[in-house]
Amino acid sequence: MIVDIRESMNEPVSVYTSSSYAQVSKTDSVAQAAKDMQKSGSTEAIVVSDSSPVGIVTERDILYKVVAVGADPSSVKVSEIMSSPVATVEEGSKVADAIAMMSKMGVRRLGVTRNGKLVGMVTQKAVVSGDVRRNVALPELASPHEFTCPYCEAVLKSGEELSKHIDQVHLGLGLLEGDRNKW
Repeated sequence: MIVDIRESMNEPVSVYTSSSYAQVSKTDSVAQAAKDMQKSGSTEAIVVSDSSPVGIVTERDILYKVVAVGADPSSVKVSEIMSSPVATVEEGSKVADAIAMMSKMGVRRLGVTRNGKLVGMVTQKAVVSGDVRRNVALPELASPHEFTCPYCEAVLKSGEELSKHIDQVHLGLGLLEGDRNKW
């Protein structure tokens, strides 16, 4: 099912929320966190202490903060590379608000909460490419004769200009142009 981008921006974040993420302890090794992430099929692990989220570790954290510097993943603790606190959004928040928050904070994922308790994760990738239940039509494909930014209503001259605008202003350079290193 293809959903118009404008409709999807008003949907609740819960539509794109995944509960498939690993949970690790601050004292776990990075190697164990990577194994837990692989087992859950996720690209992130929520770091918990006393059942509360205190941080997040992503594949990029492991790659850049451990592997790239030649550190031993078995001896580096999760607490040494995690980002804290976990940025969150309530599950009833609009997708547009979550995207704006990610863009402003420079993050690619947010914890999703229900009454303050973490219930899942939402990622830029899930919102842009859709989840297993639906696909969001990208603006360049949704309306070939109209080039209005679905986030800020800016009117642009071409689909290419719109794509660059969204990349630079709303999502960060490279995401819609296929640079998976930006994910």
